[in-house]
Amino acid sequence: MVPILFAFVILPVCAIAARQPFDVRKIIQAFREPHDDLTVLCAHRGLKWNGTAENSRDAYFRASEAGLECIETDIHLSADGQLPMIHDSGLGRTTDIGEQTGQAAYNPFTGQDYNPKVIDLNFTGPGGVEHLHLRDEQGRVRDEYVPSLPQMIESIHDSGMNVVLELDFKDQDAVEPAYWALKHLTNRAGVPANEWCIYKLQSVWYQTPEEFEALPWVQDAFNNGIQLAFVPVYDPAYEDDFDQLESLRKFAETNYTISAEIELRSVGGPIQNLLDETKNGNISIRTAGTFFAPGDFTYPNTDNVTFFDTANYSLPRDLRVNNSNFVFQDNKAPVLLDSLVGNASTDGHDYRSDFGWILEQKYNWIITDTADEWHVRLRSEGKRNVSWMIADGQDVVDGAALGWYRRRHARDLKGR
Repeated sequence: MVPILFAFVILPVCAIAARQPFDVRKIIQAFREPHDDLTVLCAHRGLKWNGTAENSRDAYFRASEAGLECIETDIHLSADGQLPMIHDSGLGRTTDIGEQTGQAAYNPFTGQDYNPKVIDLNFTGPGGVEHLHLRDEQGRVRDEYVPSLPQMIESIHDSGMNVVLELDFKDQDAVEPAYWALKHLTNRAGVPANEWCIYKLQSVWYQTPEEFEALPWVQDAFNNGIQLAFVPVYDPAYEDDFDQLESLRKFAETNYTISAEIELRSVGGPIQNLLDETKNGNISIRTAGTFFAPGDFTYPNTDNVTFFDTANYSLPRDLRVNNSNFVFQDNKAPVLLDSLVGNASTDGHDYRSDFGWILEQKYNWIITDTADEWHVRLRSEGKRNVSWMIADGQDVVDGAALGWYRRRHARDLKGR
C-alpha cells in the first residue's frame, strides 16, 4: 500500500534570502546574548525535504544558501572510530544498506527488516558506511554518500559557508574523537572548527563543570587557547537522576557555556524552573533553546507519495491528531509524539509542535526541520534581525538566492 501524504505548504527556500556574510564568532555571541529582535535558527539535519536527504552536503549547502546561520547535526561513532553523520541508531531508514547487501530494505512504517546499527559497522573499507547512499524523506535513494563529520567540515571550508554547527552526539563515546578530528580544521575564514562547532551534550553525561573540565580533550582546549562553545541539554527524562537546576547554575559560572537547551514539554512541567532561571537575570546564562517538533510525516514536498513500502501500515488522512504529530522510531512503527511524553507534560500534550507556544516561552534559539518557514514567520514578528551576526564591514544580503541549491538538487535518483 502506498498512501498519499497530505502536507502543509512551506514557502520555497529561494524566495527567502541569500547566503549571508556571517561571522561565526558573532553567531556564537548571538547564542549568548538575548536580543528582542533576533531568534537564532538551527536547521535540523540541514535544510532537508523536497528530495534532499537529511545530514547531507546538499542539505547543508541549501541551509547556507537560504541565509541560515546554524545547522544541527547528528554524530554517531562507528566500529572503526569514525564519526558518521546519521540520526538513527540504525542505518535502514536513511541509507540503501538493504539494497547494497541484498537484504530486505528496512521499513520505517513497520519497524521491520534490515536495520543494522551504526556502531556495529566500520565507516571505511569494503562494506563500510561511507559507501552507502542516503535516502530522502520519502525513501528515494539519492546520489550522495554518508559523510563523516570531518568530511562535512572540509566541505564547509571549501564552499566558504559561514555557519555554525550544533553537534548532537548520539553516542557519548563520540565526543572526544570529534574534538581531536576537528582540532586542525577551520572554516575558510580560518576560525578553528572547535570554536564554531557547538558541543551540545546531554547534561546527564557531565552534570557538573568539574566533571566536564576533567576530560582530556577539554583540558587540551584550555591549554591551547581554543574557545569551546558548550551547550548542556536539560530534559524532563533526567529529572530523577540529578539536580538539573543546580547543574545549570554551576555551568552558568563558566565562560565556555554559551547557552542551555531546555526541552520543556508544557508550561508548568518538569524543568520549567530551569527556563525561568535563564529569564530572571539571576545567572549569566541568559538564553535558552529548544527543538520544534513538526513530526516526520509533515512533508513540505513537491511529490506527495512515499516510496517506502508501507506494508499493512495505514497512514492516517489527518497527520495531526489532537494537535500531535507522528514520529518514526527505530525498529518500531511510528507513533504520535504525545504518546511518548509521559509525565513530562502537565496535560499529556507535547507543546513543542506549536509555533506560537514556543514563541510565548521566549526561547532565544530554535532547532527546526522547517527553518525556512520559521525564518519567514519570525521575520513577520520582527524577530529575524540577522545583522547582529553579520561580519564587520559587510551588509545583510536581501533578495532571493541565486538558485545554486536548486542546481545541486536536480540530480538523478539511484535505483529508481
